[in-house]
Formats: sequence, structure tokens, C-alpha cells
Amino acid sequence: MSPHTLHFDAAPDATASASITISNTGGASLEANVGSPEHDPPFSILSGVGALTIAPDSAQTVIVQFAPVTKGTTDDKIEITSNDPKQKKPIKVKLQGKSKIPKTRR
Repeated sequence: MSPHTLHFDAAPDATASASITISNTGGASLEANVGSPEHDPPFSILSGVGALTIAPDSAQTVIVQFAPVTKGTTDDKIEITSNDPKQKKPIKVKLQGKSKIPKTRR
């Protein structure tokens, strides 16, 4: 699974998106579950949330969006669990969003 941290920069009332790739390198189907972020909004998952079945030698992309309505920073996380015997604990993907009002040129 990569990456373990997603960074977002978006002005208030704009959006930014990034993706996570969950790969199955094993010989059997991977059953995974992608949790929702606690702060929804400004973070949301556009695709790949919930239960996923990933075939051997395949991957699934999870698209995360950051849509702030005010300036400031927001940190959150997504937890991914699976039936991978090598992965005993949930994988935590950090979400780091920064929103600032763009400077205007004169």
C-alpha cells in the first residue's frame, strides 16, 4: 500500500485530490476494508471506500478529496484492514490538508 501520508493544498471552496494504491501481490484474493475519515468534510473518499476484493497480482486505487470551506490546516486518517496474514494491525494513512487564501497580484 502506498503512500502512507497524503498531502493536500486547496484554497477555501476549492478541491484537491490524491490517491492510495492497495496492491495484492499474493496468490489469493485480498479482502480489504477502507474506512472513512473522521473529518468528512473536508476529507471524503470519492472511490474505493468500504469493502474491496482485490484479485491476485492486481491493485485498487482509492481516491481521497480535500474540500475545505475555511482557511487553516486539518489532519485526519483513514484506516485500512485486510485479511493479509502479514498485516496484523490496520494500516493508517495520514491525511494532511492545508487551506489558505491565495495571494492576488496587483
